[in-house]
Amino acid sequence: MTSPKRHHWWPQVQSRYWTGADGLVNVVRADGTGFRANPINLGVESELYTRFGPDDSKDPSIEDWFANTVDQPAGLLIDHLSDASLRKRHPYAGDPDKAAVSRQLGMRTPGYIDVHPLPDEVRMAAARYVAALLVRHPRYLSKLTEFHRLSAPDNTSAKSAALDNMGHVFGVYVETILSATFMISQRTGTAEFIYADGGIVVDEPWAPDIPFTMHVPLTPDVALQVLPVPNPIPLREVPVIEATNPGVARMNRITLSAAQRFVFTRQAPPTTFIRRYFGVPAPASIGYRFINGRLETRYEPGHM
Repeated sequence: MTSPKRHHWWPQVQSRYWTGADGLVNVVRADGTGFRANPINLGVESELYTRFGPDDSKDPSIEDWFANTVDQPAGLLIDHLSDASLRKRHPYAGDPDKAAVSRQLGMRTPGYIDVHPLPDEVRMAAARYVAALLVRHPRYLSKLTEFHRLSAPDNTSAKSAALDNMGHVFGVYVETILSATFMISQRTGTAEFIYADGGIVVDEPWAPDIPFTMHVPLTPDVALQVLPVPNPIPLREVPVIEATNPGVARMNRITLSAAQRFVFTRQAPPTTFIRRYFGVPAPASIGYRFINGRLETRYEPGHM
């Protein structure tokens, strides 16, 4: 009898960026206690994507597809978006009032803006990897399984239907993300982006104007923001937003809002911050709406 296959919903190609010099990641519980672990033992469940036949035969093709088609280029994707030498700098003063708001949000306004090249193949890799991070997460797969359990004759059939649906939803997200607006958030202070066992956080109203928004920590230094908008123009360059410590903290609150058991950090974990915001809904301090066909953002300063 073969042992169960371990499936990583947080691929090691990404989790390895959260390792320290000893090759281990800080793992923190809701009460601030924790331990250090190897990425091979993080973000993993047995037989998560395995199909079981009537004779208990196993079909691991979905996990193999994730590993070979989606995860394989992810390292090159992350390395590309993290390579500051590829960026071009342009003078940019902007509106003084909006600059002041940006600083309140934890963004630097240094009088220039950096843009990062985003070739078509990198955009495709980003769309596929981000979509996979969402739909392959155990929580998302569990939601799909519960949906199909209402009409399935047994749990095995429900799981199989959910895996089929996961592939469909993956395609829907990829298609939308491909034409979405991207922004890179680059930390500039001592605070780092954290990850959590809740996975990436997606607000999914699927409204006609903006179907969803995504915050995706790629490494402790770089995060990706995804904003689909109507009539998009997929730019071959994306802006780089320099995030100060308060800016990183705001984004980390989003990650912590979905935490279930564990939070992962590279540097010494901010335990007081984690205890305070673990599982606490993050306020939507920036809103989006369309006025006469134009995107308008608004900031609620009371929602810090």
